[in-house]
Amino acid sequence: MYSPKELGLRVKRAREHRAKRSGQDFTQKMLAFKIGETSKWVQKLEKGEFYPEWDALNLIADTCAVDIEFLTGENFKDEVDYEEAIKGGHVARNIKQEELYS
Repeated sequence: MYSPKELGLRVKRAREHRAKRSGQDFTQKMLAFKIGETSKWVQKLEKGEFYPEWDALNLIADTCAVDIEFLTGENFKDEVDYEEAIKGGHVARNIKQEELYS
């Protein structure tokens, strides 16, 4: 994950990207309305003052039509790593029921 400052710059770039694609301004206030936050919240985020919740990052990515990877700097497309994370890693060994009580 990027530093809060870099994340803030990425959010601003994503917002500007949406504006450029649509040919219309897309202000902090407009982004805030779309994601259910205040314009002050978006302003602080773009200044790099904090990390938002994961859900907010996903909403920002969707609203601005960018990949979440653009905002976070993480690669979530690697199926193996994702599957590994869901499973919790490799099973070292299975414990038999009788071992639990011995």
